[in-house]
Amino acid sequence: MSNFNQTLLSELNTGIIILDNSLRIKFINSSALTILDTTEKTSLGQKIDQLFFEVPESVDAFIESIEQKRSFTKTDAILNLKRGHKVLCTYIVHPLSDNDENSLLVEVINKEASSELIERYRMKTNQQISQDFVRQLAHEIKNPLSGIRGSAQLLSNKLNNQELREYTDIVIKQTDRLTSLVDNILGPNKKPDFQYQNIHYPIENVLSLIDKESGYRKIKITKDFDPSIPELYIDSYLIENSILNLTKNARDALLESETSSPEINIVTRISHGEIIDGEKNSTVCKISVIDNGPGIKEEIKDSIFFPMITGKEKGTGLGLSITQGIISQHKGNIHFSSKPSRTEFFINIPINANKDLDLKIVNG
Repeated sequence: MSNFNQTLLSELNTGIIILDNSLRIKFINSSALTILDTTEKTSLGQKIDQLFFEVPESVDAFIESIEQKRSFTKTDAILNLKRGHKVLCTYIVHPLSDNDENSLLVEVINKEASSELIERYRMKTNQQISQDFVRQLAHEIKNPLSGIRGSAQLLSNKLNNQELREYTDIVIKQTDRLTSLVDNILGPNKKPDFQYQNIHYPIENVLSLIDKESGYRKIKITKDFDPSIPELYIDSYLIENSILNLTKNARDALLESETSSPEINIVTRISHGEIIDGEKNSTVCKISVIDNGPGIKEEIKDSIFFPMITGKEKGTGLGLSITQGIISQHKGNIHFSSKPSRTEFFINIPINANKDLDLKIVNG
């Protein structure tokens, strides 16, 4: 296969695998690597049934396709992957003829990913509408708060009775509390300072911060970093705040549920073929914050990134909304998977993002 064809196949969103006449893998593109949870190094030269298998079916259909030069399609196939995971796919097998040597092209379509992308888009659209409304409301609230506080201060200065001043002090303190809440809703108000940076620098800062906090003393904190991740174009301070928000949420979930042997694990990896805002990114940096707590309640899973939505007894529900805005600034996305004993929030940031991209400030 020519280098041109290899490059073309590598860029496809669909998983592509090319097998020789003994069903050994000659080529596999990045999308197939992601779908089948494998690497090019461990896949090339292996037989297809060492990459995935179906129960109770065997590879007889692949052999027949080569011998009879006949294409076939398998819809809604549950593929058992070699690492123990399962994935719902549709795959199409096409016989090829290359220099008198028969081979197969296997096209793999991840049905789970397609459904998930549609759901992600729906949720993101709803979240954006909600965030825009809340931020506009926050702007409208902030202006009269300043007037209320100023009037309370003027009134306090004219009162000689200390008991009456206690009432104006309450007004001032409560307006300050509301102003702080509004500022949190609006998010960071400074222009991001993007620079090429090792992604592990802000994460290590988070680990240093939580190491000094008493709330984490009962929690085992571990890290699993991929040192091969190249420098990313990020605002280190904003990324640090994002990771810190996710870590605090994990801590609160563990402590409130009184989880035995509580753990938080921060993992970095390179991932391939992630779809962000409808565009495929060949390589992204994936940052995961994982805890072994009770999981997210079903009733808030669809709205977890909305402002003012929280599963905590004490919380504003702003941390995830702000974090999502920060990651959007970096042309990335944030998602989660949750079940009892394992909740993972993961951030994807494109590795090839550059400083010429049109990056928007969180608060618009």
